[in-house]
Amino acid sequence: MKPLSLLLLLFAAGCTEHSQHAPPPAPSTAPANPVQAEMRLLSATLQSAVRGIGAGDVRSVEHELHRLHAAKETTEAAIRSGSYRLPRNPDRVDRFRELDEAFHGGLGGLVQASRRNDVAATAEALGVVLRGCQGCHSEFRP
Repeated sequence: MKPLSLLLLLFAAGCTEHSQHAPPPAPSTAPANPVQAEMRLLSATLQSAVRGIGAGDVRSVEHELHRLHAAKETTEAAIRSGSYRLPRNPDRVDRFRELDEAFHGGLGGLVQASRRNDVAATAEALGVVLRGCQGCHSEFRP
């Protein structure tokens, strides 16, 4: 828990009153595929959660997570249609789906906490979400 607390403190230290609602800088190139688009949106959403935690107002996180769900559906459709192929372990699509479902299920705690504007619970839920990244990345990220 200490590493997570330290990570959140480091992120929050960069939050100022002027930047709490500032969007992250736009990437210089368009995403190459639906998974990259979803990951960019996820990254922006998680950064927004950290800014909200620093500012004491996390209500916007729920809306951003609903946008992320739409990106997840686009990713699923691309995998089903074959227009997207996993770059690493492409034969393990079922495992990818399993990890993806578990990860997105974990986002529910973040939705609930942000809906209540419960900053402490949002920070805890964010930790759970961040720990969930490694499983998929270790198996499927090139």
